[in-house]
Amino acid sequence: MNPSAAELIDVLTSEGVLTGFRKPKDAIHRDGDWHRAAHIWIIAPDGRILLQRRSLRKENNPGLWDVSAAGHLSAGESAAGAAVRETFEELGLTIAPSDLQVLTTVRESCILNNNTYYDNEFHEIFLVRRDVDLSSLKLDPAEVAEVKWVNELRPDDSFVPHAEEYSLLSRLAAQRAK
Repeated sequence: MNPSAAELIDVLTSEGVLTGFRKPKDAIHRDGDWHRAAHIWIIAPDGRILLQRRSLRKENNPGLWDVSAAGHLSAGESAAGAAVRETFEELGLTIAPSDLQVLTTVRESCILNNNTYYDNEFHEIFLVRRDVDLSSLKLDPAEVAEVKWVNELRPDDSFVPHAEEYSLLSRLAAQRAK
């Protein structure tokens, strides 16, 4: 695969329909184009939720707690394909598409970095039910500073703001733990 092609992202309408245009990620965020990202939540059988703390090197929300793994869909890539790829790239954890439970799509829009980064995304949210030994993970230091298990989500100012997503995951984890 051509490395520059991997950096291209499909541009969507505000309703989530492909426009047929592709742009580099930096242009997507500069111009405020709608695009897709895969969010992967890993929940252990006992209901614990795996969180990652974003690397301090990240362009936005550095050092904040976030979903287990996440990333943009490359142009032409499926959401499941991006979920498998991002989980391996960020955590060194191999998952299969069959491990993914599709939860929902959340439309989220925010402006970051002194009004220079427009993040208009459709989050394709997946659940992976698995207990993971944290010492077995191979974190990408450019992406992830650390990971931890939590018994329940209690988002505060130390979390990337994803209120709708956190609410959904808290309900799922509580149901699983019963």
